[in-house]
Amino acid sequence: MKNNEQKFIDLKDLDKLVPHYWRDRINLLVNKDIPKRPKTSDDTLIIKFAALKESDMQQYFYKLFNLVAQEMKFRHKFNELEFVQNDNGDTAGGSLTQIQRMVLYKRKKAEGSRKGFPDCSMLLFNQGLNLRDTIFCEVKKIAAPSSIHIREEQLEWFLKLNGMGFNAYITNNPIFFRDVVLGEVRNFFN
Repeated sequence: MKNNEQKFIDLKDLDKLVPHYWRDRINLLVNKDIPKRPKTSDDTLIIKFAALKESDMQQYFYKLFNLVAQEMKFRHKFNELEFVQNDNGDTAGGSLTQIQRMVLYKRKKAEGSRKGFPDCSMLLFNQGLNLRDTIFCEVKKIAAPSSIHIREEQLEWFLKLNGMGFNAYITNNPIFFRDVVLGEVRNFFN
C-alpha cells in the first residue's frame, strides 16, 4: 500500500519556493491579520470571513465573479465569462469510510482528476477582440499559519500554470479576490 501521507508547505517557506515575480499572486490572511474592531467595510468583511469554511469562501468568490460577469456581459453582449469549480476529488469523500474513500479517489483519478489542481477556473472570452484567457484560483480558509494547508501538489500546479503563461492565484482574502483577481477579469475586457 502506498504512503498517502500528505506533505504541506510551511507558509514561511513560500518565499523560497515561489519566484519573486509570482509572489504577489499568493495572498493569505492569518488570524493575526484579522482586525479586532472594524474601521472600514473591508475590515468587517474580513472579520466575517475569518469564521467561514473554505467552501463558504469559495461560494462567495463565485457570487462576486457572477456580478462582474453580468457587468461585462452588459457592456458587450458577446463577452463570455464562466466560473468553474474544479472537482479534484480531494474533499469529495466527506464522511465515507477509508475503503469507500479509496474507491472514490481511484475512480476520480481514472476520470482525469488531478490532485492539487486549483479549486476554481475563470474562463474569459472577448469575441470583439477574439481574446481568450483562463485564471485559476486555489481557495484557502483564514486560520492560524499552521492550519492553512498548501499541499506540495497545489504549489506545483500554481508554479506550472503560471509558468505556462496563465495567471494562477492562492488566496483566502476576499478583498484581494475582489480587487486583484476580479480586477484582472475587468482589465481583460477593457
